Amino acid sequence: MAGKDSRIKHNLVSSFIYQVVLISLSFLLPRLYLENFGSEVNGVLSTIKQIFTYMCLLEAGVGLATTQALYKRIGEKNYPSANAVLSATHAYYRKTGIIYLVIVLVIGVVYAYAIPTAIDSNILFFIILLNAIPSLFSYFVQAKYRILMEVDGRKYVINNAETVVQIASNAGKVLVLILTDSLILIQLVYCIIALGQLAFLYFYAKRRYQWIDLKTTPDFNAISQKNSVLVHQLSGMIFNNTDIILISVLCDFKAVSIYAIYNIFFSQMQSFITSIVSGFQFALGQMFYTDKKKFDRVFEVYETFYITATFFIYTLMAVFLLPLIQIYTGGINDANYTNGYLVFLFVLMNLLANGKLPVNSVIEYSGSFGKTRFHAVWEMVINISVSVVAILYLGICGAILGTIAALVYRCAVTIRYANKYVLGRTSMRTYKIWIVNGAVFAVVMAIFFVDHFSNLSFLQLLWNGIIHSVWIGAFYVLANLMCNRSAFETIFELYRGKKEQ
Repeated sequence: MAGKDSRIKHNLVSSFIYQVVLISLSFLLPRLYLENFGSEVNGVLSTIKQIFTYMCLLEAGVGLATTQALYKRIGEKNYPSANAVLSATHAYYRKTGIIYLVIVLVIGVVYAYAIPTAIDSNILFFIILLNAIPSLFSYFVQAKYRILMEVDGRKYVINNAETVVQIASNAGKVLVLILTDSLILIQLVYCIIALGQLAFLYFYAKRRYQWIDLKTTPDFNAISQKNSVLVHQLSGMIFNNTDIILISVLCDFKAVSIYAIYNIFFSQMQSFITSIVSGFQFALGQMFYTDKKKFDRVFEVYETFYITATFFIYTLMAVFLLPLIQIYTGGINDANYTNGYLVFLFVLMNLLANGKLPVNSVIEYSGSFGKTRFHAVWEMVINISVSVVAILYLGICGAILGTIAALVYRCAVTIRYANKYVLGRTSMRTYKIWIVNGAVFAVVMAIFFVDHFSNLSFLQLLWNGIIHSVWIGAFYVLANLMCNRSAFETIFELYRGKKEQ
């Protein structure tokens, strides 16, 4: 465990540093795009970015199935069996890379030459191609090693490499914007730096895991659930990306720009949360197979504190985000970026999406992808159908309402399945945590709604944020201490046992 503890610490520290850098830099370029090119171009670029996020679906099924298959093998140091899994993954990734290239060319032609945009057709086509090149390299060469590093608890190496990429690529993009305003050069800078990062991770993995032999007979059965996993990942991608694409089709690219600006804040926060959690996910995944009794105790602590922290974070965003967006978009007059209802709906959507992560992780650890794939199918159906109708009547807010409707269903079925069929306990254990934290959230919203601090200066907003976050945080801790005392007792017992060792 000493080695795992060390890796967990490295993962958490590197994740925190990476997310601070990412969040700091992620707000710079969109603002520069708005100033230099306007809301419509920013909307086009945001749509292209979301399409490529969708393209990750091609590897999602194999990637998560491989992760689940490797937890037990790496935990037991069964390297011959791990080689067989990696060999099978390598074979699928090579096929996927070819499919990916074909789809990229089709998307490039359609978006560049068939859909009218504010960007020159040839320039847009080359931007799409440059977006695709790092992913192509990943499919054919590097992706399988990245999965292995994450399962082995080496996420900190990936985080450190990506921190360097973010700093270097954003500095390069800003320099290009200052000197030339060339969209192609902006994308080329990122492409070159991203390829350098992928090459580094490839050579690191080859040196670290010298036991790897991709010529081993592939164990395709080990990742046989890849298609069921793909259904789950497809549902997740639709949740994350359908809104922008539907808005671009049913509204316009200025509406996409408004959505994208709001989404920057929430996606960065979601990325921060999941990045921190991924720092110790490998240990939980391995513990699920090697010490189930201890896993049950640790999971209770993880679920309680994770959901509490999630509610606390999004409560602060609900209270203070609107005035921050007003400051961020000040001087941009070609679209209306102030919408209090949009902030509140974004908060509800992200509370549901992030709050179900612990029970969703249990399903991933257990490999119950096939038995729960219809949950994902129904989530997709609800999301798309409700979103299309709601957008026609409510615009951007309608897109989020569709996602919220789907998430309410998915949270309910995920909580029930994970608790009843995997953990062997009542679902009220999870619902109790939701109810307690939801009640605190409702009280704070009754005191401060999303527009309470509108039109404050940044320093005034910062001061109010510091003052009110203290009592809001204390409110959450006190409520959970009173209603979920067992989690606090367990973490104290675990800490005391570790000290005695």
